[in-house]
Amino acid sequence: MGIRVGIDTGGTFTDLVAADEDSGDWYVAKVPSNPSHPVEALAAVLAQAEFAPEDVSFIVVGTTIGINAVLTRTGARVIFLTTRGFEDVPYIQRINRKNHYDFAWRKPTPFVHQRDCIGIDERVNAEGEVVRQLDPEEVRRLLPEHGGGDVAVAVCFLFAYLNSSSELAAREAISAVDADLAVSLSHEVAPIWREYERGTAAILDAYLKPTLHRYVAGVTEAFRTQGLGSTWSLLKSNGGHALSTEARERPSHVLLSGVAGGAIGGAFVARARNASKAIALDMGGTSCDVCLVVDGSPLFSSEFEIEFGLPVAVPTVSTKPIGAGGGSIGWVDPGGFLQVGPQSAGADPGPACYGHGGEEPTLTDANLALGRLNPDYFLGGRLTLDPERSRRALESLGETLGTSGVEVASAMIRIANENMASAVRILTVEKGVDPRDYALIAMGGAGPTHAAEIAEAIGIQRVIVPLHPGLTSAFGALAAEVRVDVVNSVNLKSTTSPQTVEALLDRLEASAVANFRAQGSPSQAYSVARFIAMRYEGQNYEQDVALPSGHVTQDVLSSVVAGYHDLYYSFYGYRLDALPVEFVRLAITVRAADTAALPTLSLDVRGHAAVKEPPGARTVGVHFKDGGFRPTGVVSRTELIGCGERAGPLIVESMDSTVVVPPGWVVESDAVGILEMRSADAPESPSHNMRRGRAST
Repeated sequence: MGIRVGIDTGGTFTDLVAADEDSGDWYVAKVPSNPSHPVEALAAVLAQAEFAPEDVSFIVVGTTIGINAVLTRTGARVIFLTTRGFEDVPYIQRINRKNHYDFAWRKPTPFVHQRDCIGIDERVNAEGEVVRQLDPEEVRRLLPEHGGGDVAVAVCFLFAYLNSSSELAAREAISAVDADLAVSLSHEVAPIWREYERGTAAILDAYLKPTLHRYVAGVTEAFRTQGLGSTWSLLKSNGGHALSTEARERPSHVLLSGVAGGAIGGAFVARARNASKAIALDMGGTSCDVCLVVDGSPLFSSEFEIEFGLPVAVPTVSTKPIGAGGGSIGWVDPGGFLQVGPQSAGADPGPACYGHGGEEPTLTDANLALGRLNPDYFLGGRLTLDPERSRRALESLGETLGTSGVEVASAMIRIANENMASAVRILTVEKGVDPRDYALIAMGGAGPTHAAEIAEAIGIQRVIVPLHPGLTSAFGALAAEVRVDVVNSVNLKSTTSPQTVEALLDRLEASAVANFRAQGSPSQAYSVARFIAMRYEGQNYEQDVALPSGHVTQDVLSSVVAGYHDLYYSFYGYRLDALPVEFVRLAITVRAADTAALPTLSLDVRGHAAVKEPPGARTVGVHFKDGGFRPTGVVSRTELIGCGERAGPLIVESMDSTVVVPPGWVVESDAVGILEMRSADAPESPSHNMRRGRAST
């Protein structure tokens, strides 16, 4: 027992949520991020939390350092070793195009220079048999000289997922040349059958390795200096967590570490409010991430696409990112149209109203100019905003467009809201899901400010706001379970004997359970889920079908094959029962059977010593899209508890976020402070009785 700590290091702010398992106390803290020295923000947020370091028993950190390095292309130089004749695969990529009729479109640039793609004279065939043995001397001879800067090696040989001997021998040969050179092997990073996807995953893993090694070393030292010890975990892209010493060897598996925290936190809130279908919208200072939550769990994917044509074949929370956050900049494109983002002012220099040197108008400036933010109570009063700087930045942009600063601010809000609504539509409507059947979970510091208007644009009539929306990702890191996903490509038919399939699954399960034991408590109970990825013979894409627990018998195999026929029909409207079915991938997921119980989060938290009490109830002028400025009540979040339903327009203030309740919407608080907004003409939801509802976050 002790204090469990979750930290989220975002592009704009670094957040902390901690729970004392003995006393039930909660600690929260929030400081500006330092993109060039992220470890400094970690030390600052720990200092602000004000708990005794010796009482800390558990730390999980969610970080955006990996995805930021990818997006800004500031990773290592990668040397790519592959089977001779396949050096150009990272550049050939796939034949599909993002836009069929866009003749100016170019394939994305790989994370390796073509001159660094080196062919090795080795060969393993499709049965996993060695045709040409790798010569270690050839690897040592062809490995190029490298000077200063970060350098790493990615190795992807043909059919290495069936026989890894050549890749292992290559690593030994590389270590003989330079024992400190980081190496990523494709069969360890992504043991799948598609060479391009496997190679891309290995390249990305190597691209991030030196950066993540430094980050882990820096965080470990910072924690040790603070008296927290050296054992801590990183949040993984699949929503689980792994010890930092293990996670740093698989950087590609923590690529979406920061994003996963928001999805897990959103799922907790959905369960707390009995929202079986929910859309988690996490809008921070730099970006907005959207994730579907079904039956209390976020949806998962077997790969993530950095940009069109650059997949990362590792398990991740299924999200749709968009460049819309509080720091998103308003600008005019060559056609004279106003755009918002994806450029962001970030934490440095930040929006114009921060007074730190930013001069371009951002969404935070727009919300401030429209009366939606209290300049004296931003971040609980720790940061005073300058409305005059916002006004000047907006008016400067307005001169270009021939309109006023207020109109620019209103247009920026509408554009950003529509961009986020479009992201929700892509995640739902384009997959056959009706978003109107879902509740919207508004998270991130900026999410509750925009959520009702985004919901209105989509037709969603229920919006749920967590207790500390600006800290939800940190809470998600704290609440993350130990989860291990293991996949392996196979070349089998549905006529394969059940004993063969079971033997392969047992081997994968043993590996996954051993990994689970290493990351969690050796005595912790766990559950196992098994999947087979299937396709019709001759096809190129597969679908995962779950296997029931217990022994794999002929009846079980027949049942899952029948399930594949049904799944295929649900996707395409027809089925091909006469065609043989191929098994192309086996997958195992091991997760904790019971997660650690967390005390109920409340608005009464410790830490964040500089936070002032929110101002009392008052009336201010707030601009809304159809009615201009109008008198609007402003209350603190605690004032809504036990007060029943309140109609908009209304502003609800708290330390980490501001909730905007537009005209035509109503808001109500449950007994602990979770808010629920509903369109005034919407029917009451099944969990509408807020005061009787039980909240677990």
